[in-house]
Amino acid sequence: MDEGNSIIYGLEHQTRALSPQYGESDAIRFLIGTQSLKPQTNQVHVVELEEDTGALHTKVFKHDIGEIWHLRCSPHDAATLLTTHNSYDPDTSQCTMGVSIFKLPTLDVIPKNLEELSTIQGRNAEDMELLKTITPEKAEEEIRCAEWHPSDSTRIGMVLDSAVSVLDVGTGAKVSSAAPDGRSRLKFTGGKWSPQGTTQFAVLQDMHIKCFDTRTEGTKPAWSIDNAHRQLARDIDFNPNRQFQLASAGDDAALNIWDYRNGKEPIFSRTDHSHWVWSVRYNTFHEQLLLTGSSDARALLTAAASVCAVDEEGERISKVLEDGVLQSYEQHEDSVYCAEWSAAEPWTFASLSYDARLVISRVPRHFKYKILL
Repeated sequence: MDEGNSIIYGLEHQTRALSPQYGESDAIRFLIGTQSLKPQTNQVHVVELEEDTGALHTKVFKHDIGEIWHLRCSPHDAATLLTTHNSYDPDTSQCTMGVSIFKLPTLDVIPKNLEELSTIQGRNAEDMELLKTITPEKAEEEIRCAEWHPSDSTRIGMVLDSAVSVLDVGTGAKVSSAAPDGRSRLKFTGGKWSPQGTTQFAVLQDMHIKCFDTRTEGTKPAWSIDNAHRQLARDIDFNPNRQFQLASAGDDAALNIWDYRNGKEPIFSRTDHSHWVWSVRYNTFHEQLLLTGSSDARALLTAAASVCAVDEEGERISKVLEDGVLQSYEQHEDSVYCAEWSAAEPWTFASLSYDARLVISRVPRHFKYKILL
């Protein structure tokens, strides 16, 4: 794959859900969920990049239970994924949300040449094994997302409008939950497990970030960052290498990095996008590299070396980049809802826009060498 050229993969239906295949260390794979208004036509696409040639190999699976709003591959089993979906019942004219856990069949048969690829794409989508579907206790309640527990394969965290529920994967039963007190009318819009304190789940609540201890039913957060953004907060990601740092993105077009021990002011802030920022992700191996995706139809690769690339004494490491945007990826024509790093290769990433376009790119070589050499 030429580091100067991105590779584009187009889908038939609109999209806003993307996940790398966690647990897969050999193949560069991303999974995409579609958002067709016709439930029976929704699909999960598995896209594999052949690194040496830049060829894409794909398989398509049925997801006929509704449009996919969020998708996450399991970090414990590469073949298992969960989707947050919305289903429309024409008989009752109502929509119902749910979380479903699927098992993929073996992916060793992903086509490896153009002839096989055209044969695969000409076939109907294949079936995934449905392991479990979980619905909210109140049918009208919205599910914002669902996330695998980082160390316990039997647990997932589900973010609802007004609570976080920890669920048993096998039974779907609620193990514990956390929520703000009843006086708060601000709804949750997303969230993520803290990788360091695996009992803590951080949620986005309007402009704020609140982190709850899921072992208790209490309403008081373990820590919080109030007014993390001037407008709605859209996404967060924890620094994989530093215990107290996380990045956030929001409708104020900002990328902020926080030390949540003192959340009065961000320790790093950029407003390089011109519209809402929907997604932010740290590079797992090189924390000074961050990806963002925005409604301005761009994905940005940004360096935050001044706060990430420091040693235990706070001294800056020499092998770092200058702060700021390293590269702007402008192959999209609609809102970029997701940007994700590959789980198998630290220099490869993908961005996904609503117009059903996946763009796979690489960190430019000269920035890579500045970090490594």
